[in-house]
Amino acid sequence: MKALLTRREKSHEIRNKLISSNIEFYEETKSFYTLFIFPGVYPESLNGKIVDLISEDEIDSVPLEGQTFKIEGNREVIDTFAPRIIKRNLKVKLENPDITLEIHKWGNKYIINVS
Repeated sequence: MKALLTRREKSHEIRNKLISSNIEFYEETKSFYTLFIFPGVYPESLNGKIVDLISEDEIDSVPLEGQTFKIEGNREVIDTFAPRIIKRNLKVKLENPDITLEIHKWGNKYIINVS
């Protein structure tokens, strides 16, 4: 599921834009961040990071293009996701990988930003 991660101070402006555009969304706040979750169509022109919100078993649904990868996250996240990504025939490369996955736990799910 697509979501938009933004700093809390920018969330009010984004919320107003989503409401005025009649875009369906859910909203969760944690620490200094707000996550806008889109069950349907998501806008791409808003200020923040477009991320995938997944459960641990849904890593295969995230498109990964390239041959090498690096995960930015804590040890638990790396231990959970690295073996599954390696099974997709990608190799770990810490310097200049084809893709970098920034993964953070959000409640009982994970937010993933692929760049």
